[in-house]
Amino acid sequence: MKKCPDCGMVIANQAIRCPKCKFNFAESSDTSAAVPAEAAAVSAAATGVSAAPKGATGILPMCDVKASNVDELYNQLKAAVVKRKTEFDHFIDFLENRTNWLTAPAELEGPLACEKGLLIRSVAVTKQLLRIKDTIMPQLDEESAIIIGLFHDVGKVGIEGKPYFIVKEAAAATSTSALGLSFSTRISTTETAPKNSYSINPKLVHMDIGVRSLYLVSQYMLLSDDEAQAISYASNVDPLDGNLSPYTLILKTSLDLQKVVYENQDTVSSYSFTVIEPK
Repeated sequence: MKKCPDCGMVIANQAIRCPKCKFNFAESSDTSAAVPAEAAAVSAAATGVSAAPKGATGILPMCDVKASNVDELYNQLKAAVVKRKTEFDHFIDFLENRTNWLTAPAELEGPLACEKGLLIRSVAVTKQLLRIKDTIMPQLDEESAIIIGLFHDVGKVGIEGKPYFIVKEAAAATSTSALGLSFSTRISTTETAPKNSYSINPKLVHMDIGVRSLYLVSQYMLLSDDEAQAISYASNVDPLDGNLSPYTLILKTSLDLQKVVYENQDTVSSYSFTVIEPK
């Protein structure tokens, strides 16, 4: 445990801000607590700045996140969280080992209504968010950007033992012969093999995804007001009546770009968006 130098409140060692007076321990730390060069290099890889071509400052390229590269990009983002590593790692451990975070779909229908869809969108939104932040809001904290980007939709894992999305197997069609025998038309070929569809688990207590996301994250991490608002409302800012914090604004923008533009190949092709293939 440690004591806040401003108000004297005793809080957990891994806390980045005092919940009472909002004293920021990271900003007040001395040079010995600076982010090491190795972590800074990983952080650069996470934002994609090092991959940008010379003279491309101001261009916001699309990072093409897909099933084949999402694990590598996800690990880069995790490694870039240094100041809040302890609490972040505890939450990641919960997600990866006690929920379907790594395999859940992102939606019931659409391009990411598939295994790993939630992880793909979460990583992609975070990558877009970091690029936007680096271009127009560089003063915003990078680790906060990674946290709100990765976890804004984490409520879609449901809770431990009760996933939000459940697999609904396609029913096998049958036909009856003239002899009254029933034959299944569920033939396992590339063209006709049935695909899984998803439904929402009726056993879960009903809760808005943003609220559930905040509920899960806040059990493991001490969030700032800005971070809490972004996670809660990025997908639906209407209740805020225009009172968006900068974190919420750039997260919503990143989410809209990802869902409306970057997940639509026709749009990407039509507008000739710059695309970076992660190495």
